[in-house]
Amino acid sequence: MRLVKAVLASIDGSPVSRKVAWVARRLAERLGLQLILLHVVSEHIVSGVQGIGRPSPGEVGPEPILALKDKSLNEELLAVHNIVSELVDSGARVKLLSLAGDPARVILEQAEKLAAVIVMGYRGGVFMDPSGGRVIKKVIEKATVPVVVVSANLSQEALSDIL
Repeated sequence: MRLVKAVLASIDGSPVSRKVAWVARRLAERLGLQLILLHVVSEHIVSGVQGIGRPSPGEVGPEPILALKDKSLNEELLAVHNIVSELVDSGARVKLLSLAGDPARVILEQAEKLAAVIVMGYRGGVFMDPSGGRVIKKVIEKATVPVVVVSANLSQEALSDIL
């Protein structure tokens, strides 16, 4: 049995994440693929967070992250939830995976299992600069599927043309 691959969009709640999600949605529609949004929280952020949620009935896999005491993580999770809600409200069929770990490693692992294409956002900076683009650089270097990069500078007009 052949596993149906998906458009895997990596989002982190940043402003470019919304653009990534909408570009990925359109790409999934055009390719006839499932849309999976992947939210990865670095292990060092969740190591001290109190509280773990339980999977929804019928869901299998790792337990979702539920931040109870970390304000910035709560804000990030809320932003991710809002992106998913916006897509669902617009009629999109989307699945959200929220996992903890090294972001580049988790994205590559999930892409190997699930993705026909990866969509990621880039906020700017120089790929070779250690302070900017480390995750996206690692993913581009090691991905075995195409990687679509959505710039934070993507204009609303260009985004509308895609949609």
